[in-house]
Amino acid sequence: MQKRIIVSILLSVLIILISLGLVSYHHIEDSIERSYEDHLTEAKIIGTSIDHILEENLTRLYDISLSDRIDITDRNWAPEQEALKAAYHYSIFTDGVFLLDKIGNVLLTYPPREGWTINMLGVPPVSKVISDMRPVISSVFTMEPSRRKVIFALVPLKNRNGDVVGAAGGLIDPTNYQFTRILTSIAAAKTTNIELVDSQGIVIASNHPESILTGIDHNKFLGRLIAEKKSTVARCHRCHAAAKESARRTEDVLVFTPLDLAPWGVAFRFPKDIIYAPSESLKKGFIMLGIISLATSFVLALGMSKSIVKPVRQLIQATGRIARGNLSEEVNIESTEEIGTLALSFEGMRQKLADSLDSIQRQNLELEQRVRERTHQLEEKHAVNRILLRKLITSQEDERKRIARELHDESLQTLSALLMNIEFCRLHPDLITPQKVAQMKETVTLVINEMSKVIQNLRPTVLDDLGFEAGIIWLIDRNLKERGINCFVNLQNLEEDKLRPELQVTLFRIIQELTTNIARHAQAKNVLIHVKNDNKLFTMTIEDDGIGFDTGTVFENTLTGRGLGILGMKERAAQVNGTLKVCSTPDQGTMVLCAVPLSSEV
Repeated sequence: MQKRIIVSILLSVLIILISLGLVSYHHIEDSIERSYEDHLTEAKIIGTSIDHILEENLTRLYDISLSDRIDITDRNWAPEQEALKAAYHYSIFTDGVFLLDKIGNVLLTYPPREGWTINMLGVPPVSKVISDMRPVISSVFTMEPSRRKVIFALVPLKNRNGDVVGAAGGLIDPTNYQFTRILTSIAAAKTTNIELVDSQGIVIASNHPESILTGIDHNKFLGRLIAEKKSTVARCHRCHAAAKESARRTEDVLVFTPLDLAPWGVAFRFPKDIIYAPSESLKKGFIMLGIISLATSFVLALGMSKSIVKPVRQLIQATGRIARGNLSEEVNIESTEEIGTLALSFEGMRQKLADSLDSIQRQNLELEQRVRERTHQLEEKHAVNRILLRKLITSQEDERKRIARELHDESLQTLSALLMNIEFCRLHPDLITPQKVAQMKETVTLVINEMSKVIQNLRPTVLDDLGFEAGIIWLIDRNLKERGINCFVNLQNLEEDKLRPELQVTLFRIIQELTTNIARHAQAKNVLIHVKNDNKLFTMTIEDDGIGFDTGTVFENTLTGRGLGILGMKERAAQVNGTLKVCSTPDQGTMVLCAVPLSSEV
């Protein structure tokens, strides 16, 4: 047992250390991923800002066409010169702006330059804007023979009639301060490079000025990302660093996102150690913690096992005596630790075992009493159900008697009279007169009306003929308004196709029972009826200002038949998964709330 205790403690400590290590590693990895995402977001924000600058300056070139001064056929260059001047002074085209015709000839420059009356169709961005008729922003381009680095920004040039007659372009200095200002505005460590790179891997701007106009994309990796418009996070080496620096430089992390308007991209490069330093520090600290924890746990486990094994053996002997029924001998173990507490607990168990048996017997008696009470409640419910069933059968028989009486007293007598008239006409055809025919017609009409009345009492045809809403109005008119009761009715969204047929019948019968009860018992003068269907729940509120009743006593003795109407309405609502609640106070009126879900499953 002692060995098992030591092994168990060491395994527990080891499992805890491994779990903590895994959780910590997971959190560090999440932190690294979030750091990557944060740098990528910063790169996208920088790219958006540079795109905005480029878009504004392309607009300056478009303004040349929109100035309504362009007419390269009149050879009057003064208006065009003014348009170029405005674009030059309000843009980043510090190396000048110019106009080209459709075959690439330079028509005009600002500031004016000698020797620029050349054809620039051989310049790739110029040929692209002329062929595609779309704005173009180039990568860093070397002007010959001066070897000056520039960036072309070109848009189609249109005359007053909107026809494309050439191109308007501007030259951007790659070292423009606006690009560098955006990059240097980002707080970054000295070892972090933030660079604006073109599709050839040339650095246009950087937070380290010495990197500007140097190449960093020897494998065309960034060029492919720019062409594919793809953002990425990858690892790389600073292939443009000095040889002695590269020898001691660790692997770097590259975060890159392309621009939308230009074949450029924003790159973040920083040493991998910046991101992974917490992980390495955690690993070393965790190894030291594990060694110390395991050594300490072993020493503690050895001492604890000795202090536990002996008292446990004594406790096993004592529990064996209790199991054999020996409750007279005390459980006496000298220990101040948990084993001693456990021994005291066993002693208390021995002393209170008899009391526990008595308590169990008392609980059994209480449970039997609860069972009897529950049985009595169920019997009362069964009695109520029997009364409801008896009332249902009685109502059916009463309805049959009423129908038979109406058919016998009214329809049958009328049909007998009609039969006598028909027999008279058969025996005395010469005595048939229009008055006699009209009399028989009236008799037939009377029979039809009487039969319609019987059918109407069985199931009002207004529910089938005119729909649910008309049926409700018919009930209100028939049961309330005809008895002089003022009705305030609000019906909302009760189209027939939105309610299932069986639901319509159930709700109709509930409203019929409510209006009948108001007319018979409430002595109300005013009734408020609000019925609403919100396509998910059918709600109904009916409130009167009648004499009301005590809802606390109405169900005390349902054996007398009192309250059975309310129980019947609640049963009808429950059949369609609904609820019905009655709120009433004597002399304060009555309110009935009914809610039924409109799902298709019942």
